[in-house]
Amino acid sequence: MKKWKKDIIINVPIEFAWPYFYGDLEKKKAIFPKIIDEEVLKETHEVEGTIIRQAYKNGSIDESYDLTIKKFINEPNHKLVQEAFILNNMFRMKVDYELNSVDENQTRFTYRSVNRPRNPLLSLFQLFGKDDVIIRFMNRTKTNIEEAYNSNGVEQDVIVTSGENEVAQEK
Repeated sequence: MKKWKKDIIINVPIEFAWPYFYGDLEKKKAIFPKIIDEEVLKETHEVEGTIIRQAYKNGSIDESYDLTIKKFINEPNHKLVQEAFILNNMFRMKVDYELNSVDENQTRFTYRSVNRPRNPLLSLFQLFGKDDVIIRFMNRTKTNIEEAYNSNGVEQDVIVTSGENEVAQEK
C-alpha cells in the first residue's frame, strides 16, 4: 500500500476552483487531460454512493473504470470529494480532492491517495514509487485553474508542500 499527501495554494476563490474537481466535465479535463467522458451510472441524492463511469485515454487505448464517491462535502469554505476505483484492474485507489478557503482569493488544495495493489507482488514495486507524477499534477492543476481565473496572465511561483517539506519550482 502506498499513501500520498500533497498541498498547494491556488490563487483563486474556492468557488472558482471547485468545478474543476466536481460537476463540470470540461473544467475537469483541464486538470485531468486523459479524461474523455463521464457517465453517471447510479446517482444518489446525498452524492455519496454515486457511481460514475469515467472513460480516459491511455496512450492510444481508450479505457474506463467505475468510480464511487465515498465522501462528499460542499460547504462554503470546505469542499471534498473522495473517489474509490480500481485502476487498470491492478490497483484499488482511494483519492481525496479537498479544498479549503484560505481567504477570499486563495484556496488550499490537498490531494490524498491510497493505492492498494490487488496483487501482493506489486507492493514491492511501490516501495520505489516517487511523487513526481503527483507534483506535476499539483502544478498543472494550480497553473490551469489560475490561468483560467486570471485574464492578465501573470505567472506566479508554484509551491507544493508535503507535511513540513516544501518543494519550490519556478516556471
